[in-house]
Amino acid sequence: MTIREVLINIRERLQNAGIEDFEYESWAFFDWKLHIDRAEFYMNPNGEVKEELLAELESVLKQREQRVPLQYLMGECEFMGYDFYVDERVLIPRQDTECLVELAVEDIRNRKTQNRCESNNTADQKNEQKVKVLDLCTGSGCIGISVAKLCPDTEVTLADISEGALSVAKKNAQNLDAGVTLIKGNLFENIEGRFDYILSNPPYIPSEVIEGLMPEVKEHEPRLALDGEADGLSFYREIINEAPDYLNPDGRIYFEIGAEQGEDLTHLMNERGFSEVKVHKDLAGLDRIVTGIYSRK
Repeated sequence: MTIREVLINIRERLQNAGIEDFEYESWAFFDWKLHIDRAEFYMNPNGEVKEELLAELESVLKQREQRVPLQYLMGECEFMGYDFYVDERVLIPRQDTECLVELAVEDIRNRKTQNRCESNNTADQKNEQKVKVLDLCTGSGCIGISVAKLCPDTEVTLADISEGALSVAKKNAQNLDAGVTLIKGNLFENIEGRFDYILSNPPYIPSEVIEGLMPEVKEHEPRLALDGEADGLSFYREIINEAPDYLNPDGRIYFEIGAEQGEDLTHLMNERGFSEVKVHKDLAGLDRIVTGIYSRK
């Protein structure tokens, strides 16, 4: 088959399988399995594709037609400019979650700058304590590891109940040379000490909604990382209730939320004594992040 014929075949099969972004994915398959980018395609569209490459392409294309996510097939997903390894033990990192990381990184950097300005001499600067960050429900580790990379002087802990997820997070930490601590446990189980920041993208989809999600999500992504129980707020309630015991004075909490959950999270956090609770929007203009400060009395 010629390069052009292969591209047409991929595009048609993905479209017929109901994949919305079939155009983008067609080129992604081309680049991944045939090692041909757009420039090479337009320079030689009638070139022949080797049979062994076609066989490799066919194997993964059949899986994609069964709605196995492209990121799982490729074994990677870009997040915050870093390539993270992913498989079916973890959620695929979303661009929406980058909003949480960007907000947290900006605040951490501002805090560190303020701390340096308040230091009166070199000795104070030397003894300046590192900012401590806890990434709860870490999954692939994309949130905590990105923070560790972008704010090198932080101490980052990744926690998850899933052994499989922690294995993926450990692999990503090693691949990206990020010095983080990994802890297995249910939310704050096995967590010791206090933190300046708690970051979390917990399961927040109401149980009954999951069956209506696209096949890539409901059939392949881990339900453990999706299911927020009856109203989607179960994990938020637990984290918000316990978080003050694990936060330093003026500690911050950053949640990713579902687009309809901003008001509920604001109420829960205010009720528990958090101040300056704010809802932040994602690039699509939807409520996506809730932040708050716990001022210890």
